[in-house]
Amino acid sequence: MTDPSRFATGRPIDSDTARRYVGSQIALFLATLLHALLTWPPAEAVALFAGGIAVAFAVEAPAIRAGLFTHHLRPKLAGVPVSILLAWPAVVYLAVRAASLVVGGPVAVAWLAAVLATLADAAVEPRAVRDGAWAYADVLPGPRVRGVPWWNAAGWLGVVFVTALLPAAV
Repeated sequence: MTDPSRFATGRPIDSDTARRYVGSQIALFLATLLHALLTWPPAEAVALFAGGIAVAFAVEAPAIRAGLFTHHLRPKLAGVPVSILLAWPAVVYLAVRAASLVVGGPVAVAWLAAVLATLADAAVEPRAVRDGAWAYADVLPGPRVRGVPWWNAAGWLGVVFVTALLPAAV
């Protein structure tokens, strides 16, 4: 069990706000998945969305078990909100599609997608922390920006880069 005093928390998330977070994450997933299925080769869409969910789970679940952060959205699978698992590939998809308009080649697209998605997260993350959707533990040293530790951005860069390469693998 993780000691709750280790987390830098704002106010706990209220049920209406939690429903809005979960609802918007699910809507984003459905809209982007539909777009991908209509505009991309099916194998690439499946690789990014199914693979993206798997990558998100493979990264989030151990980090939660390690006590780096905790989520307050429900329902959860091994501590990871299902809506978070769905939101990951949706955000990566949008970043990949935008990056592919600017650069060519899977590695360049993945790199730019990682930067774009990380910047998008930097805009959203402080509000989610402030709203109490999740909280970061004070276990790793280093700076925080509006309640979000530096290593969150490093994680986004790496995880999005790997996820963005999945469509090229099929």
